[in-house]
Amino acid sequence: MGLALCLFSGCAMKDFGIEKAVPDQATVTGSVAPAQPVDSKGSSDQTTVRNIVSALNFTQWGSQPVPWSNPETGSQGTITAIAEKKDESGLCREFQTSRESFDGVMLYKGETCMQNGGQWTLKSFAPM
Repeated sequence: MGLALCLFSGCAMKDFGIEKAVPDQATVTGSVAPAQPVDSKGSSDQTTVRNIVSALNFTQWGSQPVPWSNPETGSQGTITAIAEKKDESGLCREFQTSRESFDGVMLYKGETCMQNGGQWTLKSFAPM
């Protein structure tokens, strides 16, 4: 019986080689959403910071650190050094913020300004 089993297993492996072992492209076992590019995460964090800086009651929060977090990306930080300036082009707020995320801790300097329609636009957001 042992000899028959040995011969049978040898027959089953006769024409098999690594060259014939290719993945089956027809089988789909599931899908995973593509990873979110780093730029879109950074963009989402920039939008979060812009929204907080533009919505602040400047007289109350202008000189105090303001914590922020973005549940969409898992990033968080603290907005500091907020300065408001008004000139012929409108109202702007300059700020500094930290950003803590899975890829490390960075410091940024940015500026957001109110447009004619009352909407705030991020003019700059760059690493320090």
